[in-house]
Amino acid sequence: MQFKKISLLLLILCVLSVTVSNAQKSKSKSKSKSSTISSNSSGGDSTVMGSAATTEPAAVPVDPSTTAVDPALAGSASATATQPAVLAPGAATASTIDSSNLKTEVQKLPWVQEITGKRVAMSYEPIREADVFWWKNVWRVIDLREKINLHFKWPKAPFIQVILDAVQSGKCQVYSGMDDDFTTPIDPKEALSVAGGGIDSIYVPDPVTGITSLTVINKEVNWNNVNKLRLKEVWFFNKQTSTMEVRIMGICPLYDNYDPTTGDFRGEVPIFWIYFPSLRQTLVNQQAYNPFPNGVRLNWDQVYALRLFGSYIYKVDNVQDFRIKDYKSGIDILYESEAQKQNLFNFEHDLWEY
Repeated sequence: MQFKKISLLLLILCVLSVTVSNAQKSKSKSKSKSSTISSNSSGGDSTVMGSAATTEPAAVPVDPSTTAVDPALAGSASATATQPAVLAPGAATASTIDSSNLKTEVQKLPWVQEITGKRVAMSYEPIREADVFWWKNVWRVIDLREKINLHFKWPKAPFIQVILDAVQSGKCQVYSGMDDDFTTPIDPKEALSVAGGGIDSIYVPDPVTGITSLTVINKEVNWNNVNKLRLKEVWFFNKQTSTMEVRIMGICPLYDNYDPTTGDFRGEVPIFWIYFPSLRQTLVNQQAYNPFPNGVRLNWDQVYALRLFGSYIYKVDNVQDFRIKDYKSGIDILYESEAQKQNLFNFEHDLWEY
């Protein structure tokens, strides 16, 4: 029994001695850390004080004849003066940024646009002349001010700008605005002069001498005045497929001409005709605004193929080549336009028996 008590006391003493030794070791480590930190802070203070002490005498003029300068100190001072100043990260200014390395183009969508701008216009289905037993030319007007046609004036990519880019880049041939048979090709500059653009010369008085001199100016065209488009279509019945089909053959922008002095409206001027099939490759790679929910973006070729526009007929084939306004007036022009549209529907409808 006594032997057990003695062994228990020895065990307790051993545990106490180990605990005391561990406590002493931790105290010694904390003291060494605090001494290191204090020495670093005192060294930094001395450096700051030293730099302050070296900069303070620079403000006091010293006579070089009475003061002796240690060569070693002079060398170190000159080296310090020639070293460039290092700016803190927050002190960078616009002048220190290299603008040539700035990235100006960013990815506008979460996916890479691998199809947009690289499409190829699908050719129309070939039609045998023997399969067409009835056809008619129809001329339409698309009024861009109507609500259904507002996507033609989408500010990001208006349709008139798409046409102008294609014409100026030489991707399609333009024809006279009075020639909807596409037999009179004209130069694009001549076409723009119809809308009032091009080079002109005017007399400008000198503000100092008052003498007028002839000056050449470049007249800009306000393309916001293009509020209507003309379309030439061919409607035909294909007996091979037993369907009524339509093909757009040409497109012509109409320019609203105003008097430059009075501002009175003079009339609508047809600028030029473009053969529509030659324009399709450009239209298929130009993005159009989708009037439906933005699930899918459309191109301009799809807009015309799906007939996503509102229009009215202003001329159909007739023996006197009259337009509707040549034999109707006022509101009767619109009634006649709707009647011609209904005639196209009735012709196809009456081919079938029910």
